[in-house]
Amino acid sequence: MEISGVSAIVTGGASGLGGATAKALAEAGAKVAVFDLNADAADAMAADIGGTACTVDITNDDALADAFEVAAMAHGPARILVN
Repeated sequence: MEISGVSAIVTGGASGLGGATAKALAEAGAKVAVFDLNADAADAMAADIGGTACTVDITNDDALADAFEVAAMAHGPARILVN
C-alpha cells in the first residue's frame, strides 16, 4: 500500500503502540498528526517523526473537532485514522 504523502492521525500516538504506529506511518511517508493527552510527549514524538502534535482528550467532542482542524490545516484531510 502506498501511503507516501497521505495524511494520518494516530490517537494515543505519543507512546507505546500508538507511538510505534506513528513512527511506522511516518517512515512509510505519511504526514502524521499525533493526538495525545500528554502535551510534552506528543510534542516530542511529533518532532521526532516530522509530524504535528495535537494535545487532545478524544472523549471531548469539541476538543476533538478542534484537533482534527489543526491536523487538516497542517497535513490536509486525514485519509488514515488509527485509534
